[in-house]
Amino acid sequence: MKKYLLRSLKYFVTFCVLLVALIWLKITYEKLPVTFVGMLEIYFSAWNGWAMAATIVVLSATYPIFGFVNRLVEADIVADRQQIDAAMEASGLVLTKAGEGYLLYRATGLQRLTLIFEDEVRVEQSGTQIVISGHRRTVVRATIRLEGYLTHKRRYNE
Repeated sequence: MKKYLLRSLKYFVTFCVLLVALIWLKITYEKLPVTFVGMLEIYFSAWNGWAMAATIVVLSATYPIFGFVNRLVEADIVADRQQIDAAMEASGLVLTKAGEGYLLYRATGLQRLTLIFEDEVRVEQSGTQIVISGHRRTVVRATIRLEGYLTHKRRYNE
């Protein structure tokens, strides 16, 4: 629950910064004769300003629900470690921690910032499958690459 609230707060702040940046750009590039505070007053005196604020609240509260996923892949964390590492590296992730039955990857550089530091991808063994969990976009990209690498390995070894 604590992680969910922290993620919601991060997205709320990010959406608010984007809204402020859009208002600032509107004032700057349309050469409006109004201050930033005046523009905020104008914006929130109409219903669409409050609708935008409500949208920001709803999006930031619900994004952690659909923004993070678990994907299953037929693989073994030990036998297919080379393919897992290659797929993660191709997705811009580096191994930060390895333990008994799990691997932990993180993004680097600008990708880490664009993910608002929610860049952790965890790979765990679950029976004959591995579970890849983390941010939806990152996990899906890594999973697609990993499935391709595993298919190539299986065809090459047959």
